[in-house]
Amino acid sequence: MNRNNAPGLGQWITVSLLVVVSLFLLYKLYQYAGTRTTYPTGLTIGGVDVSQMTEEEARAKLSEQYLDAPVNLLYNEESFDLMPAQAEFVLDFDTMFAQAEKERTGQDFWSGFWGYLWGRPFEVNPVPLAASHNREALRNVLEEIRTVVDLPAQPPQPIPGSMAFQLGTFGTETNIEASFADIEAALYRNSERDARLVVEPKDPERPNINLLARLLVNRLQVYEQDTQGMAGVFIMDLTTGDEININSGEAISALDLMKIPIVLETYRTLDQLPTLSQRQLISATLTTTADNTSANELLTLLNPDGDPYQAAAQVTTTMQRLGMVNTFITAPYDAGAPAGQRTPETPANTVEALRANPGATMQTTAEDIGTLLSMIYYCATGQGGALPAAFPNQDWQRECLEMLDYMQKNNTDNLLEEGVPSEVQIAHRQGWIGDTNVDAGIVFSPGGDYVIVEVLYKPEWLEWELSSPLMADISRAAYSYFNLDDRNVTETSAANN
Repeated sequence: MNRNNAPGLGQWITVSLLVVVSLFLLYKLYQYAGTRTTYPTGLTIGGVDVSQMTEEEARAKLSEQYLDAPVNLLYNEESFDLMPAQAEFVLDFDTMFAQAEKERTGQDFWSGFWGYLWGRPFEVNPVPLAASHNREALRNVLEEIRTVVDLPAQPPQPIPGSMAFQLGTFGTETNIEASFADIEAALYRNSERDARLVVEPKDPERPNINLLARLLVNRLQVYEQDTQGMAGVFIMDLTTGDEININSGEAISALDLMKIPIVLETYRTLDQLPTLSQRQLISATLTTTADNTSANELLTLLNPDGDPYQAAAQVTTTMQRLGMVNTFITAPYDAGAPAGQRTPETPANTVEALRANPGATMQTTAEDIGTLLSMIYYCATGQGGALPAAFPNQDWQRECLEMLDYMQKNNTDNLLEEGVPSEVQIAHRQGWIGDTNVDAGIVFSPGGDYVIVEVLYKPEWLEWELSSPLMADISRAAYSYFNLDDRNVTETSAANN
């Protein structure tokens, strides 16, 4: 027997290694074949790793992370759980699993096996999320949350017993449209499912002007009861046209308020720019309180024959044409009516009882003068109005601007002026006699421009110490209403009361 033909140690080792390797490869082949029935390593569906999972296992995993996990809605310091079902959020499993199946079966068997052996899985493409939701269903959920957590803004309210307003308070309001993007993005994430609701501050709305009217009525009724007199107020919001009329149709002595129509008629009558001397008369008429000479000189200037009575009738005619049916002047200042002439009848002075003892030669109402001031304002600001309509062949804007400029130089530091901050422009004309005090003007305030006319009457004698503070308070209340956003103004108004 030849021993050299027997297998050597090296051959046994080689055969043994081949057998071991073959068995190892067969085992790995068996293992790999088993993995071919599940999703390949590294496959994600909608960002969720489904490596080595069956379809049912992957369905459960996706449901857990997308359908069972709530979206955490953050509202300031509070939070609310939004379940995806509330937004009718659904996963399109058929579409996603069909694509995943292609990734599972699309790879070459032996290439995949080789990668499996070396721990380098065959590269697969991620399957994107396929899902949908109902925005209207989501909107309904957000509306419910908003009704619970939003804080309504509280409008300003009058302070009982004062001529001031209590400041309104800001509220909060959920902006649903702006919140959708963050919430919907969270619905389509499988982790970090927080979304912040967009919460905006809600400003207190300016209350209806009737709120100011109620505040003034209460105070003026006290004045009338205490004095047996009459208090009238006319206020017009020059932006909206809203009005307050408190005894504003009562006939009153026109006093220096009639000087506004006299100057207006002067501009209407002149066929050229006023001369220097005429401007001086206009300025004095609109600003000087103690002297009526300039107004009478303008009346003389208006009539070709220098007749101030005819000029007065001319002023009255213009006022009637503009709709001021309760405004008239029959004689110059400090003069009586012509012999035999009766006081003109107007809707205001033909009522059963005249509450303010109007003078016989010149009368008006708070509403008439306030409306006239609004006409001057609108033509000065280029908004047209009744003046250009009634007298179209005239440069009214320039003339109205000049009138307001003169009236802004009428500085008194009391009555209407005392009720507004010193830096605020006010164009006004005031006047007084023994039993009546009046002031009418336009206030150019940050919160909006407005007309205000105040009339106080007390039988026999109206004390300045009584009328001046009250008229300032009325002016202050009006300014406070139009500037409710200015906390300094509102707090100052409250302190002064």
